Amino acid sequence: MLDANSPLTLQYQLRSALYEKINSGEWGDGYRIPSEYELCKIYGISRMTVREVLKEMVQSHYLVRKQGKGTFVSLPSVEATLTGSYSLTEEMNLRGKELTFSFISLKLIDASASSKQIFELKDGEKVYELTRLRRVEGEVFAWEQSTVPEKFLEGVTQEEIEENGLLNSIRKRTGLHSKETLDEIEPVICPGYVAADMGIPENTAVFKINRKTLSQSGYIEKCESYAFGQRLKVKRAVTEK
Repeated sequence: MLDANSPLTLQYQLRSALYEKINSGEWGDGYRIPSEYELCKIYGISRMTVREVLKEMVQSHYLVRKQGKGTFVSLPSVEATLTGSYSLTEEMNLRGKELTFSFISLKLIDASASSKQIFELKDGEKVYELTRLRRVEGEVFAWEQSTVPEKFLEGVTQEEIEENGLLNSIRKRTGLHSKETLDEIEPVICPGYVAADMGIPENTAVFKINRKTLSQSGYIEKCESYAFGQRLKVKRAVTEK
């Protein structure tokens, strides 16, 4: 059941719950999800709320409708995997361009099943969820939501992250630093709530980037980003050793 008294909208809560089932693997590729009626019963919400969230997830290519059969988790799309220690901030600094962030929210929340698995968290441990916009020369080009265990950022404030950066804030507290990042990139239709934050039209094609940051003793951050390709092009050169 969803919490009608929460400051988060029922659509936001339902969307998060369904994404979690997909991202955790509980609903695998090709899985037939419950019907709209069944979802209403499971989560105690109206059919209109369910319908709007499912419509958005179909537009984002997380789900696909098959007439007369139901709604299914989308089959995997072709993706590119990049590994290394590439830093967009360093790249922009070298090019003499100003890279900035603007905060949307900073929350301390319960860890999801996937976060517990990635960060090896125990029941009851919490995580920080940071939602921000990235800008180059003042132009928004990406929306990103980072998740970091509370134990790596205990007591952190928005002002501290704005001044020192996220990874530097982690390093100052723990001594942990980024050793490697893994990025999974795929083209998608931008979710409506992300498009609204970025100020771009709904149904805009964007790149979805899932990143995990590995330190010398395990993962310290996971991040989901949506990058607007018309405002940024990044080239990477890989040198064989």
